[in-house]
Amino acid sequence: MADINDDAPPTSFQSQAEDNDPSEETQDFRFLAALTSKSGQLPKRGEKDFEPHGTKHQDGVLEASRQAMHDALSYTRFHNPKNHNRGFYYGEGSLQRDEILGEEWRKGLDDDHVVVVESARGTHFRSMGAMNLGQRHGALWLLPEEALYLVERGNLDLWWPTRSSFNGMIEEDEEGVPKKTNQDVSGEVDEGAPMSLQAAFAMLLGNDTERGKVSQDRYTVYTNLKRNGYVVLRAPDWDPTKPGKAHSFQAVEPLEESSPSIFSWLFGRLFSEPEVDPPPYGPLVKPGMYRSYNSIYRQIAVIPRHKPSPTPEDPATSSPVDDPYRVIFHLWKPIRVPNFTKSNPGVPDFRVAIVNARTTFVPSLGQITSLLESTPWDPPRSGQGIKNTYQKLKHGWRNVVLAVIDQGVISYLRLGETAFGEEQLFESFDQGSFRGNKRGRGGGRGRGHGRGGGGGRGRGGR
Repeated sequence: MADINDDAPPTSFQSQAEDNDPSEETQDFRFLAALTSKSGQLPKRGEKDFEPHGTKHQDGVLEASRQAMHDALSYTRFHNPKNHNRGFYYGEGSLQRDEILGEEWRKGLDDDHVVVVESARGTHFRSMGAMNLGQRHGALWLLPEEALYLVERGNLDLWWPTRSSFNGMIEEDEEGVPKKTNQDVSGEVDEGAPMSLQAAFAMLLGNDTERGKVSQDRYTVYTNLKRNGYVVLRAPDWDPTKPGKAHSFQAVEPLEESSPSIFSWLFGRLFSEPEVDPPPYGPLVKPGMYRSYNSIYRQIAVIPRHKPSPTPEDPATSSPVDDPYRVIFHLWKPIRVPNFTKSNPGVPDFRVAIVNARTTFVPSLGQITSLLESTPWDPPRSGQGIKNTYQKLKHGWRNVVLAVIDQGVISYLRLGETAFGEEQLFESFDQGSFRGNKRGRGGGRGRGHGRGGGGGRGRGGR
């Protein structure tokens, strides 16, 4: 039973402020700061309490933080006239793009390019959007995820268009200069109406099968990658209504394996045992004297191991990728942004597939195999040493990043076609033993008593 002296839970913030006695506790000036100043910056967060304890002080701090958050969200953002980018939406619920653009003006554009930018300013458009080809005064068109990302950041002012909203998009004068045709019959300027952020989300978010829309899962992953500095472009398997690529097999020159040293090659051939089939019963390693680790380990290697290949033994058995286990985005690292060009982006650094944890089951072996086979052959760099071995196992011969999204929380998993059996560590054992058995560098312990005939301290093996 609660004690009568315990603080009663407050019913509202107003009654709590009236019961606050300045003589009993220190004044919290965050109330005054929240009421008198507004800015577009969120306040710095302090340490979070472990659990609510029902005191007026804790509820007051919570209400002050909540009010500061509301003030920051209600702050009116303005577009800088120097960097003002205005775009017009030509998708569902508005004027259709194909109604105002002829076929010759749609060259180089996808069906999902539904937002046109009047005058692109800023570094964001270096890796975003596409230009219609074959026209002197081309326009920059954005995909739904690109336009919504810029609107959310405040870098794009999106408008509802009219038939003459975008100045000079089609009509040109005799000298080839775009005309100003944004006047109605009465001669007044009519450029459309600004679109709110809520309307932009409603128009651009939807199903991936709809024209000019992007799903919530793909948009969430896209914005997360863009905020981390990556260059993100759509992959060829973006459209779920079209069948994915069955494979990406191509003629690839075999890798040049590192040649063994002269000592390991000479002694390996001299003391190696002939390879024999494993016996049906009894020990795998036959009793006897062995002068090489290779002959021992090869006898116990009875389980077939996976060996990656750029082309499978039977390409006809390769199945196309299943939705959603298909590559959706191609990524380039942030360090490539200064020299990135949309016309020649180069080979992507990462390939991302997106799945929903609530609606998708754990992928089967066939789905993972099809997903990896849809990526190009990318063998790791050759090299010796444990460090290079770990790098090769991590990179794999094919790799893809799986973005698992669960209620807005994204987890990135890297899947790769790795061949652990190709890293034969026992071959380095023979190389080490041969290097240690060199003669002529002093023998064993003592001074000058070794086999090598050297006079100094011995450095050779025993």
